[in-house]
Amino acid sequence: MMISRSMSLDPILEKLGREGASLLEAEAMRDVLAGRFDGQLLDSVNEADWLEALGRMEAVKQTGNAGMK
Repeated sequence: MMISRSMSLDPILEKLGREGASLLEAEAMRDVLAGRFDGQLLDSVNEADWLEALGRMEAVKQTGNAGMK
């Protein structure tokens, strides 16, 4: 699946763990991923970049600020 702000949340929910992730988390993660990896395949994001994106997603959840670094 190509990363974009309009991509389906399903692949992100699958990668986050559907049972443990909320739609809010998936939406925040999509924004974070699209900001850095727009146009790339979701499966091409390596583990280090994914973990960094998870940290940014947590910051977005807490602040509501997608620009949070």
